[in-house]
Amino acid sequence: MKKRKLFTLLSLTMAFAFVFTACKEKPKPDANKPKIEEEEVKPASKHTEIIKASNPNGLPDVSKNRKDMLIVGFNAPEGKFNSIYSGTVDDAYVCSLIYDGLISNDAEGNPTANVAEKWEISEDGKTYTFKLKKGIKFSSGDELTAEDVAFTYTAICDPNYKGSRFDAVEKLLGYEKYHKGDAKEVEGIKVIDPYTISFTLTEPKAPAIYDFGYGIMPKKYYGFEKGKIKELEDKFLKPVGSGAYIFKEYKPGQEVVLEKNPNYWKGEPKIKTVILKAVTAENMMQQIKAGEIDVCRVSAKPENVQELKEAGFLNMQLYPGNGYGYMGLNLRNEKFKDKRVRQALAYGLDRKGFANAYFGEYADVCNGPVSPVSWAYTDDLNKYEYDADKANKLLDEAGWVKKDDGFRYKDGKKFTISWYTYSGSKYVETLIPIVKDNWKKLGIDVVPEMMEFATLCTKVYDEQNFEMFNMAWSLSIDPDSLGIFGISQDVKGGFNAGGWRNEDGEKLLQEGLKTTKLEERKEIYKKWLQIANDDLPYIFLDMSKEMWAVSSKVKGLDLSPYIDFTLDVYKAEIK
Repeated sequence: MKKRKLFTLLSLTMAFAFVFTACKEKPKPDANKPKIEEEEVKPASKHTEIIKASNPNGLPDVSKNRKDMLIVGFNAPEGKFNSIYSGTVDDAYVCSLIYDGLISNDAEGNPTANVAEKWEISEDGKTYTFKLKKGIKFSSGDELTAEDVAFTYTAICDPNYKGSRFDAVEKLLGYEKYHKGDAKEVEGIKVIDPYTISFTLTEPKAPAIYDFGYGIMPKKYYGFEKGKIKELEDKFLKPVGSGAYIFKEYKPGQEVVLEKNPNYWKGEPKIKTVILKAVTAENMMQQIKAGEIDVCRVSAKPENVQELKEAGFLNMQLYPGNGYGYMGLNLRNEKFKDKRVRQALAYGLDRKGFANAYFGEYADVCNGPVSPVSWAYTDDLNKYEYDADKANKLLDEAGWVKKDDGFRYKDGKKFTISWYTYSGSKYVETLIPIVKDNWKKLGIDVVPEMMEFATLCTKVYDEQNFEMFNMAWSLSIDPDSLGIFGISQDVKGGFNAGGWRNEDGEKLLQEGLKTTKLEERKEIYKKWLQIANDDLPYIFLDMSKEMWAVSSKVKGLDLSPYIDFTLDVYKAEIK
C-alpha cells in the first residue's frame, strides 16, 4: 500500500493506448539463454499500459548473472525508516517492505484485508472493529497482536510525536486529552482481546478505513513511556516489522539493503535480496540500460520512452499518475500573503510550455490539488493560461511597482524570491530557466538554490525555513486533503509547510469527511477545489503519467496508479 497514501478510483477516462513496433528485425535469442515469452507481460489493471521489450532475452551480462537479487532505483531517502514517520515516497518504499498494516488495497483502490482478516463499521459510522489474523509474526519472532496495533496508533497520539500522520488519529475519541498530556490512554482505542481491537471516532469520517494502512510496530521492541517517543525515533535505522523483507543495511546517499523474511505470513518471498539503490538524473538511464538496476521509475518523456525501447530488454509500464508537481510558497512571508500576487505568479508562468518541454505528450497542466484519476476531480476551474499582461496588472494592484531597473519594489524592498530546490533532477533543470525568464519579465528576481532532497525536506517540513520550493505530491485514494492542507498540519513536521489557512476551505474539507454519500462528497470537493484554485496555496505545475522500466527477467511486478512495486514484491520472481 502506498504511503503516498492510498488511492481510490470510481471513474477514469482512459488515456489512449500506446502502440509501438520495432523498426528493425529482432535479434535471434541465444539458444543457451532461457527464453522469456513476451506474452507473459500483462497489464496489472485496466489503467496500466505496457510497452513490451522487443528483445526480452537480450539482458546485459551484469543483469543476467544477478540471480537472486532485485535492484530498484530510487531517490536517496531521509532515513526515517518508521511507518508513522516516513515523510518521503522513498522512505515509504522502505517502510512498505518492512511493515504491514491492518488493511491494504486492490488495483482499483478498494480497501482489502491485510493484517486484519476482516472489519466491521458501526451503524453510526464512528467505530471500526478489526479482527486480526492469528499467527502473524514480526521478524523479531514475536506474534503481532492487538496490543501492537494499539501501541502503533497511540504513538501517533503522543504529545511529543513529530511526524505527519496525526490526521489518522486526530478524530479518535480522547485524542485531544491524550495529546495534551491529560490522559494515560486514548479513550477511542480499545483492545478487546489479543486479536480484536476497536477504534472509536468523535464523528463519522468517510475515508477513515484508509487510516488503518500504516505499518504495525512491535510494542515489545519499540516500547516507550508516554512523552518519551524519542526512544522510538532513535530506532529509525533499526526498523522491525512483520513485512516481506527485513532491514539489513543503510548507506546514506547510496542504498538500502533488505533480505527476505523467510517466515513472512503471506508466504516466503521468492527473491532473496532487495536493494534500493540511489540514482540521479545523470546516471539513472545509464544504469537501467546497463542492467545495473532492474526496476526504476523514469519520467514519462518521449525521449525516455524511445531510449528505453531501444535497450530491447526492458518492459515499460505506464499509467495516469495520481499526483501533481507544484511550487510551494511560504504564505507567512509578507510578499506571498496577497492572493493577487500568487495569482500573478500563476498567470505569469508558462506552465504548458514547461510541461510540453519536459513531458511532451505525457503530461497536462495542473490547476488544482486533485488528480483526474479521482472521482472528486472537476475541470470547472480557472486554467491560469499564460498571460503576462494579466499577471502584471495583478502585481500593480498589489502595490508592487516596476522601477527603471526592470524589477518591482514595495515598501523599498525588491521583489526577490529565494527558491529552494533539489539537485540531480532534469525536471528541475528544465524548470529553472523557464521560471527565471518568465518571472523576470514580470519584474521578479528568482534566485534558485540547489540542495540534496533530504536537506530540502528538512528545511521545508521540519524547519519551515524557506520562501519557495518545488516538489510533487503522490496522492491518496480518497480526495480528502486535510492531511496536506488542514490547519492542524500547519505545524513544524506537518505537511502544510506553506501555512495555508483558508477557513472556508477547512470547513468544506471537514464536511467532506462527515458524509459517506458519494454525490454529496463530489459537490463538496468541487467547491473546495474551486477555493484552492482561486486562493492558490501552491503554484500548481503539472499532472504527468508515471512510467516504470522493468527488466524482462522480473516477473510478477504489476504496477498501476494504486499499486507500487512494494505491495506484492514478495510474489515477484527473477527468471
